[in-house]
Amino acid sequence: LSERAGYWTEIAAWKAPGAIKGEQLRILRKTAGNPHEQSLDQFDGQWSNDAHLWWIQAKPGEQLDLAIPVRQTGKYLLSVQMTRAPDYGIVQLRLDGADLGRPIDLYHPSVAPTGLLNLGEHALSAGQHRLTIEIVGANAQAKKSYMAGMDYVKLDRLDP
Repeated sequence: LSERAGYWTEIAAWKAPGAIKGEQLRILRKTAGNPHEQSLDQFDGQWSNDAHLWWIQAKPGEQLDLAIPVRQTGKYLLSVQMTRAPDYGIVQLRLDGADLGRPIDLYHPSVAPTGLLNLGEHALSAGQHRLTIEIVGANAQAKKSYMAGMDYVKLDRLDP
């Protein structure tokens, strides 16, 4: 019996280095819908810590504001990984009210991560910043449920 115990190691979920997990971000405001953690462990390590922030029951024009903590003033590369699925919408991301590029179509025929999306370089002061997700529509092929999923946010410091 002693030879059969303790020979295994606990399986640990993959975690993106330096990531701020979506499901751990503080919700500052929501105009509608139900944002909450959803387990994605059935997808075998494709999402950091096998979960994401899942925003359901929202419609076009609705917004979700998330707090992004910045420890030190500086220049940062902002990136995110989101989730794509057959019933996900098109979203516009904003940082402190400014659009972060063009809207992102989260439609995909199956559930899949977007991969790391580069949202540009930003000079950020220390403190809390606001990342807004706005539902702006849906792909013509999507089931019109207008859902969105945020796996993680990364802030990579560019200046010393």
